[in-house]
Amino acid sequence: MAESKEKVFTSGEVARICGVSADTVSRWFDLGQIQGYRLGPGGDRRIPYESLRQFMASHGIPLERLEEDESRILVVDDDPYYLDIIPTALGTAGDYKIYVASTGFDAGSMVAEFNPHLIILDIHLSDMDGRMVCERVKARPNTKNTRILAISGFIDDDDAKQLSEYGFDDYLKKPFSLAELNTRVTALLGRQAGTNRTKQA
Repeated sequence: MAESKEKVFTSGEVARICGVSADTVSRWFDLGQIQGYRLGPGGDRRIPYESLRQFMASHGIPLERLEEDESRILVVDDDPYYLDIIPTALGTAGDYKIYVASTGFDAGSMVAEFNPHLIILDIHLSDMDGRMVCERVKARPNTKNTRILAISGFIDDDDAKQLSEYGFDDYLKKPFSLAELNTRVTALLGRQAGTNRTKQA
């Protein structure tokens, strides 16, 4: 543990651990809510291990996230095609722990057990509306900061614009390219500093 306590984190790394955008971490830093330092005048922000740990404890963010190297992603879709290609693509592109569920009920159980950092959620599931699943995830204290990417091929642009009202952080229309999927996932997990796609949903 001595080595971990000397570690410092970038804004993107803190964003991934806390389940928020890199912009949010920057605001915390600039407002003095989380302590750290810059690499020179106007340089990149750095947050020491102990500072991050204290911040997480005081804000109810599970501390076990601090000790994890892998981001947990839950893929929820009742289409076997997407339930196969999405985990395969993500497993190739990044260091992720990936779980899958084909129903809203199974998704709820996995959310409670694993507290994923990101959920890729089909809106039209066989047993319930994905928007209901999203609302339930965001209502849980342990997953209120979980990022949720909606996917669907059956909603129009007007409906897509309303998704943020249910708690979705971004939206991809099916069919989508795997390159675009990886770009969105990377951004939502905070690995690209300054990226915040929440308003695009």
